[in-house]
Amino acid sequence: MGASGPMPQPYSIGGMLRIIAGELRSRPLATPTGRDRTRPMGSRTREAVFNVLRGWFDDAAVLDLFAGVGTLGLEAVSRGASRVWLVEQDREVHDLLRRNVESMGVAERVQLVRADALGEVALATIDRPLDVVFMDPPFELVRTAEGLDRVLAQAARCRERMKPRSFLVLRLPEIEGDGPVIPGFVGPEHRQYGAEQHVLLYCPRSPEPSA
Repeated sequence: MGASGPMPQPYSIGGMLRIIAGELRSRPLATPTGRDRTRPMGSRTREAVFNVLRGWFDDAAVLDLFAGVGTLGLEAVSRGASRVWLVEQDREVHDLLRRNVESMGVAERVQLVRADALGEVALATIDRPLDVVFMDPPFELVRTAEGLDRVLAQAARCRERMKPRSFLVLRLPEIEGDGPVIPGFVGPEHRQYGAEQHVLLYCPRSPEPSA
């Protein structure tokens, strides 16, 4: 039997997916080979979103639900966030996420959570009020009424973990009207960046004054 060649790696490094700005600028992210099931936010949309939130990441606490390989959460770290929770359920993708965190030397600022982004465990380890919450769910999930309802319900549960002045960022492939209403939040402010790039920004609603 002849010598076999090297086994193909289940991931690639050095492609188009990189940190845009900050201390980790231009660092590449390891991504799954073949069809990318993580569907990361494109660099132009990501840059636009972070520009809208410019200044909000200094010493910030950030939750990245549906973290994938860390496209949003590690961008937040690069721009100054001091604590970021990265929630990813897929085992192989989570392994790549861990690799990216370790290769960038930011493990002390990141809490990795392997869990369903829509479950209780996803929020259980958060131990300080959040400045920014990212929700970038799979498009096939939110294209069903049941799936979208689950995402919005988890978004509403995030409210009690957030600072009075903070942001929730939700990306959807399409919206009706001005976008869905989330209990406990004001908004959304809607921004569109090309096809299937509806980014919705919400702020916590102030408690009603007691009578």
